[in-house]
Amino acid sequence: MIKSKRKLGKFRRGLRWGGATTAAAVLLAACGSSAASSSGSSTPKPTITLVTNSWEGSLANNVVAQYVITHDLGYPVKLLDLAEIPEFSAMATGSVSAVLEVWGHYNHYQTYVNGNHEVINAGLEGPTGNIGWYVPTYLMKAHPELATWQGVQKDWQLFVTPQSAPQGEFLDGAPSYVTNDAALVNTLKINLKVVFAGSEAAQLSQIETAYNAKQPIIFYWYTPQYINHLYSFSQVQLPPFTQACAALPATQINCAYPPYNLYKLMGAKLPTEAPAVAKFIRAFNWTSADQNSVAYAMAQDKMSGPAAAAAFVNSHKSLVSSWLNGAPTQIQAPVKGT
Repeated sequence: MIKSKRKLGKFRRGLRWGGATTAAAVLLAACGSSAASSSGSSTPKPTITLVTNSWEGSLANNVVAQYVITHDLGYPVKLLDLAEIPEFSAMATGSVSAVLEVWGHYNHYQTYVNGNHEVINAGLEGPTGNIGWYVPTYLMKAHPELATWQGVQKDWQLFVTPQSAPQGEFLDGAPSYVTNDAALVNTLKINLKVVFAGSEAAQLSQIETAYNAKQPIIFYWYTPQYINHLYSFSQVQLPPFTQACAALPATQINCAYPPYNLYKLMGAKLPTEAPAVAKFIRAFNWTSADQNSVAYAMAQDKMSGPAAAAAFVNSHKSLVSSWLNGAPTQIQAPVKGT
């Protein structure tokens, strides 16, 4: 998946945790002092806080949104690194303004959106997310039986590591991610142990090491992700997703992940406190290719968040205009099982 030989894990860590903070600092310094005057009032505009989750696409969403909100709407913007589950309560309390990419979380949606109405569904983001089991394509070519879970069940010995022995290792990302993998290896009776890398960056570092050495590895992965255009990965076919499977208790899941219609959320107070920002977030919509291009610019071309955002905005003026002046995107709730 990757052609650049920079140590990806280390670079992405700096980008993930340093890039968001740097982007916020630069734009706040440039735009924070003008926020009040742009409204013609002495009352400063509230700071908009966007959650950055621990994957590259989330940061790509946010640096572009930050650029537009500060430059076109005159609001200061802060990017906050936060895990997926805590972001719901943070939006409910008003300490977080919005999240621009949410993967499912049906149960939390029922509590915070449909239940106490402290969080608002701001519509679809655009990309459809896919989660699944992957192996490097070089491994699939050498062991074509790995195209299905039955082949993994047979060849589990390929994946034994010091961390998992005597079982094979299944490499997962962060514990906060949407994941059924522990249930799947149990219900499908595959002799694998789920090992969490801790974050996307840490997981990618391990994948890169195995990939460059042409070693066997099986892992949880997803799209959209710009890395998928650089490395060559192949997906393992799991039992088809069904609503009956989705209704099972979490420990009994025995089917593939469903498709994820990625959506946006914002705090219920945002439309009153910052109506122009709420309108923008509701209209924000782009493609996987758009997101991947910004992520690539930061991670591979070493552009700062503000520079990558400016480059995208300046080359997509009609799209940005639709975010500022267009209609809200379609509202679609996450399905059970996501």
